[in-house]
Parts: sequence; C-alpha cells; structure tokens
Amino acid sequence: MRKTAAVPDLLISPAAREDLKDIGRYTQENWGVGQRNSYLRAFGALFDDIRDGVAAGRACPDIRPGLLSIPCNRHVIFFRRDPAGTVEILRILHQRMDFPRHL
Repeated sequence: MRKTAAVPDLLISPAAREDLKDIGRYTQENWGVGQRNSYLRAFGALFDDIRDGVAAGRACPDIRPGLLSIPCNRHVIFFRRDPAGTVEILRILHQRMDFPRHL
C-alpha cells in the first residue's frame, strides 16, 4: 500500500475572514460580482500554494518574529507556519495600509 504525504492544515483567523469579507464587498460594489469572484479565487489559489509550500513568502522580522508575507494583487497576505507545517493566515491587508498597526 502506498503512503501519501499528509497535507498541512490551513487555518484562517477570524480577522483574516473579516478582511476577505470586506475585500469581497468593496470589490463587488466597485467592480461587480465577476471581479469579486475572480479576486477571491486568486486568494484561495494562493492560500493553497502557501499551504502546499509552493509559495514560501517573505520573512517580516521587523514586524513580528515568525511572520511571513506574500503579495496578492493589491493586497498582502500575512501568515505563519508552525513546526508541524500548519499554516495560519493572520491578515489580508491592502498594500497601502500601515502593516504593523494592523498586525
């Protein structure tokens, strides 16, 4: 019997869920449902790549030890990975926001 590699867990914090709702709402109001769906799918695909180790992110020690970030369109996804490989998406902030203030 062939063993398959375990897929690491992906957790999305309550704050990141609110960020996604706000991003979706704003995008729909300004550019329509189609653009909202496309934008949110891009986040989902990048979440999968982060979880699977395809997208590693950049360390942000100046903000918080262990914090990683990766851009997605005009936003930045902030996350951390624990020693077991579990990924937690902490926030999704617009590129113009003051990151330390919101993290």
